[in-house]
Amino acid sequence: MSKKTVTPTEEVETTQNEETQAEPQISFNQIAAVTEIIDLCSTRGSFRGQELEIVGQIRNAFAAFVSFHAPKEEEKPTSAPSAEGTEESSE
Repeated sequence: MSKKTVTPTEEVETTQNEETQAEPQISFNQIAAVTEIIDLCSTRGSFRGQELEIVGQIRNAFAAFVSFHAPKEEEKPTSAPSAEGTEESSE
């Protein structure tokens, strides 16, 4: 009986290929949560003074994205299910 020798790099390559096949998903609610997390961290003093400018720029970019893509009041159907049940949907 012959044994096939598998090198560790072959196993790692297979694992990496399997991981890259699945497309990462992020929901609108997760993007909105980033803005809230930044606000909370800022309030608690989690950032150094020299970091505040770049953190603010990133926070503003996320906030603008959420504001732009959020459903407008006139677009919301009156019989829509609550947002709690649709958190996992990706937009």
